[in-house]
Amino acid sequence: MSRLNPSAGGTQCHRIGAVVAEAANPPRRKRGRPPIENLEEQRRAQIIASAVAVFAERGFEAATMSDIARHAGVGQGTIYRYVASKRELLDLVFDYSVEEVVRVVRPMLFVDQPLNGPADVLDRLDAALSAITETFDRQPELLSLVVVEVGAMDEELKLRMLGVEATVERMAASLFEEAQDAGFIRPSLDPEVLGLLATKLLLPAGLREVMGQRDAATRDRYRSALAEFARHALFTEETDR
Repeated sequence: MSRLNPSAGGTQCHRIGAVVAEAANPPRRKRGRPPIENLEEQRRAQIIASAVAVFAERGFEAATMSDIARHAGVGQGTIYRYVASKRELLDLVFDYSVEEVVRVVRPMLFVDQPLNGPADVLDRLDAALSAITETFDRQPELLSLVVVEVGAMDEELKLRMLGVEATVERMAASLFEEAQDAGFIRPSLDPEVLGLLATKLLLPAGLREVMGQRDAATRDRYRSALAEFARHALFTEETDR
């Protein structure tokens, strides 16, 4: 018969006692609100949204950081945790505006289906234009920000705008390259140049939108003219009929 180890029995009793004590006296919850997941990102988005609204309403020069903080419902010091100046906040607003437009345009231009003809190319372009106009109708402050950003224009903002233009050009060029590879666009045309031309052709329509000339008839007339131009200037003779 093996002997019991008194020290082992004592250790076991000690562990059982500790478990019972912990169950009887659970740790107290710390006072205060529980931590909010992704609070930093939520707060940043909240500040940018308020800056969009305040800049669009008051303009860049007239708007103050206290105006933006009041609109966001936070202290002014909280804003300075994210940006060092009002000018830096404008950069965040600019990036937000661009991301909103790209977010709605990209899925319209690039779908997981092959192009079956020129009509598909025109449909994608038309869908992209519709997505842009619907975004501006839903968020008219994005158009107002164009005027705000022009008023605060400096070399850095000019470079950022040129970067946006280059992004749009590349998206359009990718669609034209896909259409050319499928045999629908004339092989003698350069997709990159076509992307540049398509972007420039959108500028007059964009200016009308900024000036508040956003009636449906004008939009339809402009889009029909662009489609007709693309149909006769870009597509091969076999597919432009």
